[in-house]
Amino acid sequence: MADAVTAGAPFTVLGSWRGESVKMGDVLDAMEGLRRGEQRTATRTSVLSLVIVASDAADARRAAEAVRGLGGRHPARCVLVVTEDSGSEAEPRLCDAEVELVSAQVDGRIVWWEEVTLTVTGAIAQHLDSLIEPLTLPDLPVVVWCAGVMPAPSDPLLRSADTVLVDSKQVGDVDAFPAIVELSRRHTVVDLSWARLEPWRELLAGLFEGRHFRPFVAGVHHVSVAGKEGPRHLLAGWLASRLKLSRNVFHLEDARHVSLLLRASGPGGEPNAEFAVERREGERIVRAWASVEGGPSHRDVLPLPDDSLPWSLADALTHLVYDRTYQQALGGALTFVVPPAPDK
Repeated sequence: MADAVTAGAPFTVLGSWRGESVKMGDVLDAMEGLRRGEQRTATRTSVLSLVIVASDAADARRAAEAVRGLGGRHPARCVLVVTEDSGSEAEPRLCDAEVELVSAQVDGRIVWWEEVTLTVTGAIAQHLDSLIEPLTLPDLPVVVWCAGVMPAPSDPLLRSADTVLVDSKQVGDVDAFPAIVELSRRHTVVDLSWARLEPWRELLAGLFEGRHFRPFVAGVHHVSVAGKEGPRHLLAGWLASRLKLSRNVFHLEDARHVSLLLRASGPGGEPNAEFAVERREGERIVRAWASVEGGPSHRDVLPLPDDSLPWSLADALTHLVYDRTYQQALGGALTFVVPPAPDK
């Protein structure tokens, strides 16, 4: 958590190029020209190719700001593609392109990387794989993030992806969970929403540490989970999978901020205890507390960053690997999304 909360280092644009109604060859020539034209002592340290696709200008802006917010701590050749909805009959072409060479000082050394922004229209938006392929760095992983939408598992763009980033909160529809499960059968999937929920998971797990509280893990009989669609289902799925709990003990409700409340009984049914993690309105901290009836209590807090998107993106790019716990939570979340089959 410490690294994720740390603010990104300041960046400098070393050089830039812009063109209208250009071809891909123009973009590649511009990248080469910028690399040769700048006199610098910085070292290129890109560790991956990050491809971001956005169909909405606001989503594109937020994604671009999040990448800049990383401050060079996860240097990548970043390709941002904005797809304009002009209908399938529109002429397939690049409308605009921009290339920037960016540098930042990280841990005492200066590094640089490229940021490429493409705006496309017409049928070419349905075949981004051929457009993106010449822009990815050879022998480095390719990460694809469709900002604001859920990519179809059959999307040709995903064929070149080593990892696919999703955001189950931003999609805003629990019907996306089956699609994420299908996507995870073909690719390593990293969920930005899961990364943002780390403080809640970390604090709740910590509440059960120690001889006074650990015995209550086996006695949880009521779970309340509040939050937006997506996050609350992921947390419920996580608890159901980790504690082997029936969905009958869960109560899920809509709320602006995530909160968890667990009620449990000790060995033999006595005493009772409550464990809670919550973020209150207007606060950038997560509070946690545990209380045993007639016994000890414990409180803890964890600060949150001002902007959760760069933080969650940084965490995701640090853990581009299969996450068994997330997969189990995802499977558990499905039980709260898909109604159980009726008894025959």
